[in-house]
Amino acid sequence: MNKKALIIVALLLLPALSGCVGPQDVYKKMAEFFRHPPKYEWIKIITAQEEFGWMDMVNEDFAKVSEYPFMIKNETEYLRIYIEVNFSNPISPRIESLNQGHLNITILSPSKNYTKTYCTTLKSNEYVDYFYFADPEPGNWKIIVKVAGYGKYKLVAKVYQPT
Repeated sequence: MNKKALIIVALLLLPALSGCVGPQDVYKKMAEFFRHPPKYEWIKIITAQEEFGWMDMVNEDFAKVSEYPFMIKNETEYLRIYIEVNFSNPISPRIESLNQGHLNITILSPSKNYTKTYCTTLKSNEYVDYFYFADPEPGNWKIIVKVAGYGKYKLVAKVYQPT
């Protein structure tokens, strides 16, 4: 047996033999010592590109609604959500005054909801946003995108989690 390993085992066992630390504590310490740290990597969990149009222009109540459910695992360190929406018009993309639209994005976590809205009235016809969650809560999440108008959007969600 390797001398270093023998010294480590002796250091862990001596307190247990003296009665200061129980055998369960010794087992936990030894398991932590010999366990390899998990490897993390970025994983795309949602990649979506959708168009919205004619019926979605008429009324906000008839807007296009898309839902993207996903699961966050234990020990996930980060969640990043990126959305890009380009509002256009069905007649001619050059007539920017007709580029009207409305966006409502809702992120449902297990314990809290996050909502943002955007309307193109007197604003740019392009909307880009980025959501960042450090140590996201494990469980079922959902992104709900509701768009009214004419155009397209892109949604990407990534997690940094153990593999």
